[in-house]
Amino acid sequence: MASMRKQKVGKYTYWQIVESKRVNGKPRPFLAKHLGTADQLLYKLTKGPFKVKIRSASHGAVYFLHKIGEELELERIFCKHFSDQVRDGLKAGKSLLLAAIHRAIRPGSKRSFACWAKQTTLPDICGFDPYRLSSQHFWDQMDTVTDEQIERVEKEITSKMIEKSLLSSKLLFYDLTNFYTYIATKNDRSTLARRGKNKQKRDDLRQFGLAQVVTKEFLIPVLSQVYEGNKSEKALFNPFITQLRKNLSELNMDIEELTTVFGKGSNSEDNFTQLDELEIPYVASLTAVHHKDLVNIPLSDYHKLTIKDKELPCYRTKKLIWGKERTVVVYLSDKLRQGQLKGLEQAFVKKYEQLRELKKQLNAPHSRKKKRQDIEKKIEDILKGERGTSLINYSISQTSEGRFDIDWEMNRNNYERLTQNLFGKRILVTDRDDWTEEEIIAAYMGQSNIERVLKHFKNPYHHAVHPQFHWTDQKVKVHTFICITALLLSQILAKKAKDCGYNYSIEALIDRLSKVRRAEIVTVTGMKGRPAKEKQLEETEPELLMLYEQLDKQSL
Repeated sequence: MASMRKQKVGKYTYWQIVESKRVNGKPRPFLAKHLGTADQLLYKLTKGPFKVKIRSASHGAVYFLHKIGEELELERIFCKHFSDQVRDGLKAGKSLLLAAIHRAIRPGSKRSFACWAKQTTLPDICGFDPYRLSSQHFWDQMDTVTDEQIERVEKEITSKMIEKSLLSSKLLFYDLTNFYTYIATKNDRSTLARRGKNKQKRDDLRQFGLAQVVTKEFLIPVLSQVYEGNKSEKALFNPFITQLRKNLSELNMDIEELTTVFGKGSNSEDNFTQLDELEIPYVASLTAVHHKDLVNIPLSDYHKLTIKDKELPCYRTKKLIWGKERTVVVYLSDKLRQGQLKGLEQAFVKKYEQLRELKKQLNAPHSRKKKRQDIEKKIEDILKGERGTSLINYSISQTSEGRFDIDWEMNRNNYERLTQNLFGKRILVTDRDDWTEEEIIAAYMGQSNIERVLKHFKNPYHHAVHPQFHWTDQKVKVHTFICITALLLSQILAKKAKDCGYNYSIEALIDRLSKVRRAEIVTVTGMKGRPAKEKQLEETEPELLMLYEQLDKQSL
């Protein structure tokens, strides 16, 4: 049975509803509801119920990325090596960590950070006022960071990951990519931004490059380097691998267990000589057209092996390559062959369309007179690339003075030779003579994983290096470091999810967790009493809530 009682606390008297229950046979009062003072109770009875204010914000993604940052002690590491400068109540290290979380979830300019942060629980988690963090705040904080500081931070983060058993040097993947910029041609403050062959087809803009090594397990970054946009992959390989070996040695990692996997873009005699001198084991691919003797080995000499439940015809031998006899493995991949056939078909559709357009122009009644050599040059330009000059035969016939017509056809012999003998064949070279064909091929197949990592940096919705509105080398390097930190946090989050039995992609995982919202409920009495605050997760779908709860129990 419920009853009311008054409770005096200091000079205030409060009213409560209590219920009597028996404990061990004796009646005991239990608090059912706290009603407040008599004035507060009167206000509620005469002027209506208490006012309730509810505000909710995106919580799941920022919460877990920040939690991973705490587990890796990133803020401590950043603040240890970066400047002690404080802007708007934050040290430079904390500002960069906040920028990395922003980059992982919704890449945007530094100016957009405050607007984004206000829609999340990050300000409450980290204790900062988003209204004060303008683009100038981040520019001032980034200004204090040097190349040497970034290098020391990366080494300590790598050491922390080794401590957490997140990193193994047994198999590391190396690759490069580049990013176009809007740095003006006449801007001489940037030596990184140069013109070169851009992988996003923006050769008209200056670019900078990013070389990276990641682990086999969960593709966690180990070493990164921002380099000039006009440098070739071959020229960059030696100094980068030498630096990698030096860093791993300083961390007391077993260099003898290290195997580096890289693509044919880094192949050169100098690079392989350097690998031999440094005694760094490797698995790499060779360009098939430069090794026709290996390509022409009949399939009857191949033997079949099984990798990832798929049968692959394979051939193993030794060959003198760049002054040294090396182990070579050739295998036939149907997936690779189908991809090459599709790419060739798409290229030829485009070339045929251009040839038809040229033929139409030549046959137009009022077209200008042409010279044969000019037409030949146009056709050669159309056929250039994708083996067009060897696979398409063309002829030019003169119809009248200054008037020509063209015809073309597929060279069937060359087409059959290309698609049957070359397509689908991958040639690998290694000094891991003790490895089986399965181990060599499986190691190289992991190279596709780092290509996925680099694609993350070009995903416009998560981790993207773009947009980046920086005009100096120093700012570009710090900005790229922020993006790499963002990917590190996300990769570890994906690892945690996989450990819980979930196989979401990184992007899908972040999107899912961003839907977990936390509500702040503020109860206002209308009197001078202190408003009561309560925080709780909003109701959400059971599967998403289960994912949240399982991740919350995970720790590194």
